[in-house]
Amino acid sequence: MRISVSTKDGIAHIKISGNMILDETLFLLRDEVKKGLESGVQRFIVDLAEVPHIDSSGCGEVIRIYSSIVKAQGTVTFVSLTDRVRVLWNRIRLTDVFHVFETTDDAQTFLLKTFGAAGI
Repeated sequence: MRISVSTKDGIAHIKISGNMILDETLFLLRDEVKKGLESGVQRFIVDLAEVPHIDSSGCGEVIRIYSSIVKAQGTVTFVSLTDRVRVLWNRIRLTDVFHVFETTDDAQTFLLKTFGAAGI
C-alpha cells in the first residue's frame, strides 16, 4: 500500500494505492492522519480509487482514523470506492456511517458547504 498526501484549502487529500491488508504499510494511514490533525487540519478526503481490496484489518484501520478525526472535531470523506470495496462497505454498513462520494470535487464541495472555507 502506498499513500500520498497533499493539503489545499485546509483539506488534506489522502490518496491510497494498493491493497489495504494487514501488513506494516497499513499503519501509514494512521500516521498521516495524526500528522494532519497535529498540524491543525480537520477535514480529510480519502481517495480509494486505486484500492482493489480491503480486508478486515484495513476496515478496522479506516474505522480507527474515522474515529480519531471525529474525536478531534474533524470530518472525513471517502471517494472513488472500487466496486469490490463498495460491495464490502455496503454489506458491513460502513456506507451508512461514512460520507462517501463518487469524486473528489463532490467531497470537497460537501466539506466547503457543510463546514465553510475556514473549517469546522
